[in-house]
Amino acid sequence: MELRNYMELVADEALGRMLVDREDVCKCEHCRKDALALVLNRLPAKYIVTDKGRIMTKIKETEVQFQADIIRELVKALEIIKKSPRHNLNV
Repeated sequence: MELRNYMELVADEALGRMLVDREDVCKCEHCRKDALALVLNRLPAKYIVTDKGRIMTKIKETEVQFQADIIRELVKALEIIKKSPRHNLNV
């Protein structure tokens, strides 16, 4: 197993689910990556390298506060992206 930030996987999945219901936010790849970067910079990293670590982190994912933290940061990030999408900038 490779070194992975489990939070990246969880946040990306949650972002995908959230974007399904949002018609007011750009869903292009650039804006999606910008939103994910904003979220990951505000949440603690959860690095895993073993199956045991993956299982323990997956258990943590079921906690209400864990999910609430991700959703809160996703909502903030999507509002930032909505106000200032950077997909047409050459950055």
